[in-house]
Amino acid sequence: MKAIFLATVFLASAVIAAGVTGTAFGMATGTTGGGDATPAAPSDLALLETWLSDDTARVILIDKTFDFTSSLGTTTSAGCYQVCDVYNGGQDYIGTLSCSGSTMTAVSSITYNAAGASPLLVNSNKSIVGVGSAGIIQGRGLRIYSASNFIIQNVHVYNINPQYVWGGDAITIQDADMVWIDHCKFSLIGRQMIVSGYAPAGHVTISNCEFDGRTYWSATCNSQHYWTLLLIGSKDFYTFSGNYLHHLSGRAPHYGISTSGATNIFHAVNNYFENMSGHAFDIEANTWSLIEGNVFSNVTTPMTAPSTTKSNAIFDVPSGTESACTSILGRACVANSLLSGSGALTGVENTEALTQLAAVGASRIVAVTAVSGVAASVKASAGIGKL
Repeated sequence: MKAIFLATVFLASAVIAAGVTGTAFGMATGTTGGGDATPAAPSDLALLETWLSDDTARVILIDKTFDFTSSLGTTTSAGCYQVCDVYNGGQDYIGTLSCSGSTMTAVSSITYNAAGASPLLVNSNKSIVGVGSAGIIQGRGLRIYSASNFIIQNVHVYNINPQYVWGGDAITIQDADMVWIDHCKFSLIGRQMIVSGYAPAGHVTISNCEFDGRTYWSATCNSQHYWTLLLIGSKDFYTFSGNYLHHLSGRAPHYGISTSGATNIFHAVNNYFENMSGHAFDIEANTWSLIEGNVFSNVTTPMTAPSTTKSNAIFDVPSGTESACTSILGRACVANSLLSGSGALTGVENTEALTQLAAVGASRIVAVTAVSGVAASVKASAGIGKL
């Protein structure tokens, strides 16, 4: 009995002492979240919501499923669908915003969970950390608005009105800075898994996350989620590293903005894209992108054709150009790998993308590893329960 008691005390102490694993890197270098605040697990939904939004620096442990699905009741709206409705594997669009045009079919009444469209507000200086594989936030996403210095690690954001476009986003970043999203998982989300508004998202690292697009309700009617990442802030610096994106059909990722004077620098390194019937990279204007050391397996369109003309500059390391990085970044780049079933990746070697990336500082430029080990290492380490 004494041994069991001591083991229980030790386990409880380990959970209480838990906090962020590792240190923010890439563009989010210097992000500390809740810092050395004593880690604590909220007892219920209300306390979690309070802790996320208050002015106190916190390390918040997610040690169970916090299910917000029915917490705000339901609401009803008219809407529409395109190609197929929710009863035939599609998604209905809530409201009338997306319902104009001859391709849309009206739906008179859509009832959905109100919590999904009302994300939890996150204030500055917070760390949200899942415990083991238990950390799940269900039915409601997070909105980082007019805030900075935020870490979310090892948390599964899940099941936010997946039948309905405009049913909710998993993480929204708007008018923010210094955000690290690490070892998280996103699945069954109505709209975007991660989205930024038109205001700056600032310095953001998205690392070792799993974007799982398997779904019964797909905007493209093919059991693959379309709305993955939409990153359209006016002054954004992204590191996108070691992520696993699979069974998706679009916006994986989509980034950039046409606003004059906007700046979006994007470093995509050593990510693994698998079983995607649509497109991965879709790049807008006012962006400078280094895309290196990524692996595409059975991905129909690794990068959309308009990306090469809309963006300011892309360097995606066509074979034989690896050494072009050395004089600008201080190291060679690594070419991307296209495995069986993948379409072509248009080779673009505009070195202005490297110059813009170098300008953010060497400490924010992450290292790259050989593509030969990317698929195995990413699948082994991306997502929750793998710290």
